[in-house]
Amino acid sequence: MSVFLAVAFLSLHVAKTGGGAIKPVVTFTPNWGNILLYDDVTLTCDVPSTEEPRTYRWYRDNQPIPGDQQSLHIIGSSVIRDRGDYQCQTIGGDISDPVFLNVTINYVILQRPPSAIYEGDPLTLRCHHAKDFNAINTKFYKDDQEIKSSESDSTFHIPNIRRSQSGLYKCTKQIQRYDRSEGQTHSDVSFISVKELFSPPKIIILYNKSGRDSTAVRCDTKLDPLRGGTELHFAFYRDGRTVREFGISNTYRVEDSGNYTCEVRTASDIVRKMSDEIYIQITQIHGGAIKPVVTFTPNWGNILYDDDVTLTCDVPSTEEPRTYQWYRDKRPISGDHQSLHIIGSSVIRDRGDYQCQTIGGDISDPVFLNVIYDYVILQRPPSAIYEGDPLTLRCHHVKGYNSINTTFYKDDQEIKSSESDSTFHIPNIRRSQSGLYKCTKRIQRYDHSEGQTHSDVSFISVKELFSPPKIIILYNKSGRDSTTVRCDTKLDPLRGGTKLHFAFYRDGWNVREFGISDTYRVEDSGNYTCEVRTASDIVRKMSDEIYIQITQIHGEIWISL
Repeated sequence: MSVFLAVAFLSLHVAKTGGGAIKPVVTFTPNWGNILLYDDVTLTCDVPSTEEPRTYRWYRDNQPIPGDQQSLHIIGSSVIRDRGDYQCQTIGGDISDPVFLNVTINYVILQRPPSAIYEGDPLTLRCHHAKDFNAINTKFYKDDQEIKSSESDSTFHIPNIRRSQSGLYKCTKQIQRYDRSEGQTHSDVSFISVKELFSPPKIIILYNKSGRDSTAVRCDTKLDPLRGGTELHFAFYRDGRTVREFGISNTYRVEDSGNYTCEVRTASDIVRKMSDEIYIQITQIHGGAIKPVVTFTPNWGNILYDDDVTLTCDVPSTEEPRTYQWYRDKRPISGDHQSLHIIGSSVIRDRGDYQCQTIGGDISDPVFLNVIYDYVILQRPPSAIYEGDPLTLRCHHVKGYNSINTTFYKDDQEIKSSESDSTFHIPNIRRSQSGLYKCTKRIQRYDHSEGQTHSDVSFISVKELFSPPKIIILYNKSGRDSTTVRCDTKLDPLRGGTKLHFAFYRDGWNVREFGISDTYRVEDSGNYTCEVRTASDIVRKMSDEIYIQITQIHGEIWISL
């Protein structure tokens, strides 16, 4: 199996001129892009620190203005004099991008930051009024729906804005002079457009010079160039379970077939996005051939003497013609086709472990065919039985006889009786249904001579598909993760392709609907549980409840049990 390793490098690009100087950035203090007449504001020419002393130049609307210091103070702003695009540069260095300062004559303005707003950013809006006036009854609206009202607070804050929160924002205030004369209500509006920080991810298969890579995929997303310094973390999932925790690498080496998704989040875990699901098939190749699987038709692992059965060497489809080799108990037997027909089975000749292979390829795992000499057998599938599987048992009798009165038992308790139906079916078996199953039949010759009752037993062991889930707190290299938990379960390796879905609950209320991600970002203290189910919703399991405490330490959110 060829292996191609793809390594993603994270680089930081700093804009420089040909002379080596660093491009500065203009910022405002306070951080509003729009101010009222007579307001004060300080503009700063931000440049990465260096020991060299600098002299600065300032520009408004591409024209030089007085000022040779890093900060430019505008005291008592004027619409005509101070409104415009501001830029700065260090002597001999590059000039900054322009930043617009809007100076307005009005009673009330809705202030917003001067820079673009991205999903996940904190956003504060301020309903600001002119000097020499008193203001009461501030109200905020989004798309004409009231979202906040206050007698004294002039701000509206969104801790982490989402793109769905884009829209037309408005504020109103009742303005009156300080002499408390009758006032009037004034308003202003601003359209807030929340930009996409990074695109929804897609899983892509990596290629090398010789063609498609056999094992490597990448979680592909595009970060907005203006936020190119944002650190992103990537995780990968197979059938809903985490196969690679969040980390800075956006590539993953696939080892097993399954439905794959990837998730991207910011390092702060504020913005998360999940890719669509794709199915990836991994095949084992030795000398160019694919490992096959032996199946039975009909699908019984035990048959009676003189029964017929067809064995098939199942291999993923390909246009190449194949020649097959069959084995019983590791010895070659006659047959070079995909199907091996056993007509009128013999206990001595046909009982054993069967394997097959394509010429030059890998050999299949052995599957046991049990041929029995008896009047009645309780037939069951040859493969392991897992919780949630459909199960059919058959009370099968020997050729040349008639049968009546089939009865099934579990642990000596009768569970079905029929004159004509020889099968017992469980649509979705549970582990509690493991036990000793038995069937009885009255057997007589076709001449209807007096018959006798015969029976057979089989112990049915129902295997656990996945373990009961537990909520665990995720850790990183520096210690405990501040907000993320995982719904942890172990899927049986022989059913590794089973797709699982996960949900989370706080104090009995659903806080995250069923989805393929097994992680959840906790925002509030409470009693948490998680639930795991198969995609078909046949098997469900709930975790024990744990209490999670959210605390704020020095401005950071931490989680504890």
